[in-house]
Amino acid sequence: MNFFSSDPCSVFSAEEMVKTFTDRKNLRFQDLLLEQLAFVTFTRPDLQELMDRGGKGRRIESWGNRGTPIFYGEGWVAVQSAFSAPLAVMLLEEMVALGVKRVIIIGYCGSLQEEVTVGDIVLPDEALREEGTSYHYLEKKKRSLPDKWVQDRLMTWMSEAAFRPQRGPIWTTDAPYRETREKVMRYQGKGILGVEMEMAAAFAFGLAKKVSIGALLLVSDELRMNGWKQGFFSDPLNRTRKNVLTVLLSHVRELIPH
Repeated sequence: MNFFSSDPCSVFSAEEMVKTFTDRKNLRFQDLLLEQLAFVTFTRPDLQELMDRGGKGRRIESWGNRGTPIFYGEGWVAVQSAFSAPLAVMLLEEMVALGVKRVIIIGYCGSLQEEVTVGDIVLPDEALREEGTSYHYLEKKKRSLPDKWVQDRLMTWMSEAAFRPQRGPIWTTDAPYRETREKVMRYQGKGILGVEMEMAAAFAFGLAKKVSIGALLLVSDELRMNGWKQGFFSDPLNRTRKNVLTVLLSHVRELIPH
């Protein structure tokens, strides 16, 4: 089945959806408008760290009835997305409809390669499309790619900060409990660095909507043929997470679209 439609218009739009849930507050439309740069995280600690280090710490009250809170930064906004491709792209649709032009995703992945371990950084340059959402935005034959300009900058900044970022393809899946040994072995052999649940859809959305989408993934666990090693609460991951956010915020002005 082909999910893709060349018709660019939905029966109802993301802008209409946001307005429907916020109009009851009698707000002006301009009160919903967002900054051009957005950071999207997937955990509350990452969002809180962003706001503590570089944000105004103030929730955007006009979006209060529209699910996940969005917070003001200094010339940017930050939000925590739910996990999964459909929910992440719904959030991106709504934010882009109200002014966001560049998104930096701070996510997590499981490593497939021996040299990529918990606490490392993966900078995806392509996402293997093994989920459903991307196929509503890009034809099957198309590759799901991030904004190269953003990924180049992230690679430079993280390398200068003495990290050892790994750049390469990742695998996006809708079925985390079907990351089978056969698939792990197959994708290891193809040089896939890690596995996660959102990037193929996010990158496809960016390409379809002509929005700049970049991503930095922290390695939270390792998938090997002899089993699974989790490091979700490990010191290496926590240290990397905090230091990465510091680096990103030190370059935030360069990321804001002009």
